[in-house]
Amino acid sequence: MREIKFRDGFSESAWKSLVVKSLRIGWVEGLEKASKVLPPSIVKPLLIGGLFEDTFPASFEELNECLEEIETKNYEALCSRETHHGRGYTEEFCDMADEACQQGPLVGGDIMNKLMRKKSNLTWLNPRVYNCLYTWAKITPEDVGVKRQPLHMEFLGMPTNILDGHTYEGKRRGRIVALLSGHYENHRTIGKRVMKEGWDKIREEFMTDTLVRPAWIEQTLFN
Repeated sequence: MREIKFRDGFSESAWKSLVVKSLRIGWVEGLEKASKVLPPSIVKPLLIGGLFEDTFPASFEELNECLEEIETKNYEALCSRETHHGRGYTEEFCDMADEACQQGPLVGGDIMNKLMRKKSNLTWLNPRVYNCLYTWAKITPEDVGVKRQPLHMEFLGMPTNILDGHTYEGKRRGRIVALLSGHYENHRTIGKRVMKEGWDKIREEFMTDTLVRPAWIEQTLFN
């Protein structure tokens, strides 16, 4: 059994989830906090993967701009970029789930070699994200420059909606899918809501979410 690593009272998987969900919802302070707890070697690959799972750059120029924002930690600009959820691509993104999960791992390397390394500054992508890369390359979004207002909220603790089945804490509580989870059908739900309501209502739910006490307190008091 793998040892669970903890940082500042939460599992490393919780901080990784914070990176992913903060980009998804556009939470600047969430990204800033996670980047102080986790090293760049963890944060940067997660954010680059999120460019294809969420941000969906509409040109190679936009992709390079996003990569620069990740490199310089310009999270205000990165979180200001509208995701596919608010641009009408999510239904197609989710409809391609089976195809992408089957074909992405097979052709992702070719996409990197024949397309990404020639037309962008991206030289490496975690193969786990090849399904999203495949989808992005096939959809080829063209709506350049679509923005949203980033979310500003002080980081006062870990929202429970961060702690889904991708985290130690979420698995321990039996909470597999939460508000911002990246499962395909949950992406579909987020996309439908954002296209109908904008980001405000989802963000309101997120901002009023309960905060979880650090694991070391739980371990001390209840073990």
